[in-house]
Amino acid sequence: MEKKSLDHFVVNSYLLEEIPNCYLNRVSRIDGTFEYENLDNFPGKKEKEQEENNIDRLSTLPDILCQHIVSFLPSTDARKTTFLSRRWRFIWCACASLAFDEREFQGRAPPSYHTRQNFIRFVNEALDFRQTYFNDLSIEKFKVSMRFVKEVSTYLENWIAFALERNVKELSIIAEMKDLIAIAEFFHPFRVPYPLPPAIFATKSIQYLELVFCDITNLSGTSVELPFLKNLDLINVYTNDSAFESILSGSPLIEKINLSLVFGLEKIRVFGEKLKMLVVFKCLPLEEVIVKAPNIESFLFRGKRQYPDKIDISFCKKLKFLWLQRASNFTDDLLEKITHQNPNLEIMILIHCSSLKNAVISSPNLWMFVLFKCKHLSLAKIEAPKLRAFEYSGHMINFPSLVSSCHLDAIIHMDGQENGPRWYKRLKEMFSRFDCCTRLWIRCEHDVDLIVPHEMRKRLLPQLHGLTELKIHVRNGKMNLSSLEDGIRWIYPGLKNLYVESDGSTHHFKYGGATGDVGMTRRKCRDFI
Repeated sequence: MEKKSLDHFVVNSYLLEEIPNCYLNRVSRIDGTFEYENLDNFPGKKEKEQEENNIDRLSTLPDILCQHIVSFLPSTDARKTTFLSRRWRFIWCACASLAFDEREFQGRAPPSYHTRQNFIRFVNEALDFRQTYFNDLSIEKFKVSMRFVKEVSTYLENWIAFALERNVKELSIIAEMKDLIAIAEFFHPFRVPYPLPPAIFATKSIQYLELVFCDITNLSGTSVELPFLKNLDLINVYTNDSAFESILSGSPLIEKINLSLVFGLEKIRVFGEKLKMLVVFKCLPLEEVIVKAPNIESFLFRGKRQYPDKIDISFCKKLKFLWLQRASNFTDDLLEKITHQNPNLEIMILIHCSSLKNAVISSPNLWMFVLFKCKHLSLAKIEAPKLRAFEYSGHMINFPSLVSSCHLDAIIHMDGQENGPRWYKRLKEMFSRFDCCTRLWIRCEHDVDLIVPHEMRKRLLPQLHGLTELKIHVRNGKMNLSSLEDGIRWIYPGLKNLYVESDGSTHHFKYGGATGDVGMTRRKCRDFI
């Protein structure tokens, strides 16, 4: 090889393999040899590389690819691409999901005329651009959130019609936002809901429908056809029994129904072979709920205190999740029947069920059970071999038997009562049912509720040696920590970890070199409730 300079040399073709190709540029010569030059020293190379690095390769992609990329962003972030360049100004308008929220135009300030007009102008321009340049594209999701006043009714109708014409699958119309109207509601406390266009209930493409502060009482003469509707959310909606039954009749594939703060329903009759979940939350003036859905798995009900409700779920046989709050007619017989005919029941939460007196639970798959403030309850007999999370709140009751998992985490909230020999005897009897718990959490009003007097200790033998981890929370009054520890240690001499909480501070006592946590399962149970 004849080397001409550090950067310019001549080689024969057979030496080609010895020189890295990434550094050389080959030029053929007349004599059959090749001349290779070092690319690192080409004039203008660095400037060319810098120019290539500054090229916006993302913006050079076809529109369809840019739209696909933006479609993965949340609607709020997708709209921010407007500020990237003129090329990206309206790309987001072609996304399959469109969401418009008036709160983005006014922040925490109360609604005003100017901010509302800016919001309306923005939505109109976005929809006009989509109609002009992307009119052939369908819409998967369309959501509008704004405070409804009569002046915006025409705009809402036009926007909804725009989505319906493009075969929208998920439609959300939110005409009331409480975080927006905190001040304005003080001056205008009485408002009418948004009268929803009946055409929505004849759109066959809709699969998910969410309505907030809308009026759907007038469906007479409207043929409801929602053959693909699966999820229905009605929140703060005005309706009546006949309109709701028409929606159910026209939705054969419905799987989830959420009725929260719905006004005008007196009797709810829910049916459907596909229905899996039903939520009824503070509906007025509700009198009766009848669920005839053979495949329903989750039922959540919360009634109003001054309105007694009749709940009939005797037709349900595949329940896995049951939450009843202020179900005044839920009796002992009905509880026993429900647990017997729903062997797959896993979670049951009963809150303020005043008709319960002697609760008898026999469930093979129940792993979480909550009894909260059932004021007439005097006895709870539980046979649930898989029970891992139990919580009770209320006055002292009798637990004749408690069959549970060996990994049970229990939480007991005790109402304060007058202390005496009978109190401590019942306290010892109740504690004995939870002696085999993995962890126990007791919440009481005063520390004396848990301190057995010395003169009674001989009469309350034997002590409980099974529990190893206990957490106590004292809600009121001054606490004598040493006396409380002595009383607890007498009841549970086998403790390894004792946690005492009061006034925001926690005291941790370790016995026998034990270490441990307060219990993951119990924390999950507490957070869930």
